[in-house]
Amino acid sequence: MRYPIGRCHHCGERLYEHIEGDYQCLNCNRRYESLEIESRAA
Repeated sequence: MRYPIGRCHHCGERLYEHIEGDYQCLNCNRRYESLEIESRAA
């Protein structure tokens, strides 16, 4: 995994890039598509 980017919308923990190309919260194991993270950061 790479450095954290963004925050989980459910628990607020940092999101980390997953090897499959999406993002994962290590606290609650939710997964996010990269477009979801980029659109909320803008």
